[in-house]
Formats: sequence, C-alpha cells, structure tokens
Amino acid sequence: MRSFQLLFLLIFLSFFLLTIFSSYRNIKYTLPKRSIKIFKTIYLYFHILVFLIFIYLYIFPNQPRSASNYSIYLFYNLILFTLFIFTIPNSLSYLLHILFTRKQAPVIPYTGLILSIAILITMAYGFVAGTRQVKTVNLELSFNNLPEQFDGYKIFLFTDAHLGGMLNPGPVFKIAEEVVKQSDPDLILFAGDLVNNFAYEVNGFESYFKKITQKGISYSILGNHDYGDYSDWKSKNKKEVNFEAILDANRELGFILLRNEHVQIKKGRDSIYLAGVENWGHKPFPQYADLDSALQGIPPDAFIILLTHDPAHWESKVKNKKDIGLTLAGHTHGMQWGIKLAGIPFSLSYLSRKYWGGLYHSGNSALYVNTGFGTVGVPWRLDMPAELTLFTLKRGKID
Repeated sequence: MRSFQLLFLLIFLSFFLLTIFSSYRNIKYTLPKRSIKIFKTIYLYFHILVFLIFIYLYIFPNQPRSASNYSIYLFYNLILFTLFIFTIPNSLSYLLHILFTRKQAPVIPYTGLILSIAILITMAYGFVAGTRQVKTVNLELSFNNLPEQFDGYKIFLFTDAHLGGMLNPGPVFKIAEEVVKQSDPDLILFAGDLVNNFAYEVNGFESYFKKITQKGISYSILGNHDYGDYSDWKSKNKKEVNFEAILDANRELGFILLRNEHVQIKKGRDSIYLAGVENWGHKPFPQYADLDSALQGIPPDAFIILLTHDPAHWESKVKNKKDIGLTLAGHTHGMQWGIKLAGIPFSLSYLSRKYWGGLYHSGNSALYVNTGFGTVGVPWRLDMPAELTLFTLKRGKID
C-alpha cells in the first residue's frame, strides 16, 4: 500500500511540475519582454510556496487521514484544483504551439491563456456564489399501493451536510428552515454524511438543525463519512468513542437514527413503513447495511420507503424488490458540478455511476438521489447547488 501511495505521489508531482513549466512557457509568449522577468519571479515563488504547503499537509509532518482541521485542507484543495484547471489549458496550448505554429504569431498561446482565465473566473464563481445557492425540488409521486390516508403526504429530504466543511452555513440553513416552515412536511429525512469524520464537527450546528427537525417527525441514517473510517486513529477505542458521539449527535440534533431497522408510521387507520439502513457502497466504501434486518417484520404488501445513503445500494440490492416502493439516497453530490445539455442535466458523476441525481424507475420501484446539502473535498459548486427535496405522495388509480 505504501509503495502504491509513493508511486501515486511521484506521478502527481511529475504531472504538477510538467503543467507548471508548460503553462509558464505558454504565458511567456503572451507577455511583453519587459514583464517576463517580474512574472517569472512571482510565478516561481508562488508555486514553490504551493509545493511546500503540499509537502507540509500531505507528506510530512501532516497527512489528510490524521487531519482534524478540514477548513485548511478545503482551502488548499481549492487552490490546488484551481491551479490545475488553470495550467492544463495553458499546457495544451503550449504543446500545440510548439508543434504547429512556433514561428508564427502566438495565437494559440493567447487562446489558451484566455480559456484558462475564463475557467479561473468560473472556479471563483463556484466558490463564492455556488456554495451559497440552494435549489428546492418539488416532486409529486404516485403509487398504486399507497394507503388512502397517506394521499398528499409530504416528505422533506436533505443529506450530505459534511458539517466540518461548511464554511458559511447560516444562509443555506436559513433557506432550509424557510422551506420546511412553508411546506409543513409530515416527515423529515436526512440520508447520511452528517460529518466528514469527527463528532466535534457538529458543535455549533445544534440550533440550525433543531429549527428544521422540530417542525415534524425526523429520521436519519449514517453515511460512509459517519463511521470515522477516513482517519488514522491512535487506538480502536478512540474511534469507537468518536462513533458513539456521532450517534448521540444525530439524536441531539432532533433525529431518530435508523440502523438497519424500520418504523411504522400511522395516519388514521392506515400505516406505511420507513426502513433505514447503514451505509452500503461498492468497495472501498463500507458495506454495513443489512436490508433483511431492516425489512424483517414488515407485513406483506405494505408500502415501504427505504432510506439508504449510497444509490449503489439500490442498484445492487434493492431495485428488484417489488415491496420497496420508494428509495431515497444521497452520497454523489453530483460531483458538485453539472451542466444542462439540450435541457437534460448532466454531471461527470455519470462516468462513474448510473444513478447520480434525480428520479429513476425500475418496474414499480423508484429511486431518488439528492445531490447534497454541503460540499466535500473542495468547497465549490457549479450549476449543482445544494439541494432540498420535497415529495408529495399521491395515491394512484386502482383498477
């Protein structure tokens, strides 16, 4: 494993240095000669600083798996990601220039520089404005086996808060609070990844959540980040203490935590069932879900809503089960980047998973994937705003 990490690090640093050099050469073609020396000095020292910070955070004396201050890594990841986005178009245009137009006017270098600047502005927008945008999706879903008393039943869903990475939580939580207040849902659900790794990330967020959870009966499940698996712990006991504190935090925020179990929800003479499982994802994501235990004891032909963090669980284990009418998930974040092609939403998530955001059907079973409330890795969203989903269940026509 260590040899793999070292190899990956060498490849990364080689690519990093190559793009920096190529980008410098490309920009040099576009500058007046009197400005080149000043630019070279600034460019050199800036990238030396970035490189030294990388060594400090990722190699020695720190490593991400032992980090506790996520905001530092979030800001640095944003800078590093932006640098790559900026240098890659410049590097490609430099390569094209030396291959095809070296002795001609530097049209290609100018094109690469303009493209890089445009991308840089887009990145800045995604950080400054994108992370503060929230979309509310309203869906009306019909089911033939929905009990009569639940016709018009409202469910509010949000997920993937990653509280340790929320740099400005006030505005987005205020919007969530207003949506819940105005819609008056019957059921409030949170689909996991409350934190990045540590229970202390919840500190200071209690009032934000309680303004939401106090508006209706609220349930939550665990996501892959809620187990503390992304940190190197000094002892097994410390990890277990942290995990227990995360379980307690869910309850303190106003949620009833479901761990491979179900609850019966009654309305008048009718009832539906909400099942919640622990995380299940394709390797290397943990597979703690026990669907059979969660469904055990539910009467045949009952209407079931399943809350599971990773949509991969639905694809692999759930969608062929006819008794689960609606599955609600999160996890993907839509990769925090999207675009509409001919009016159809698209995300790079599609390259790694079929079910990345929105509503999907398989026979009588439906899946909805919420693209998340917070951010992970990089504090950035572009055309993939934080999502709040409001479902209205309708009783379909029965022949």
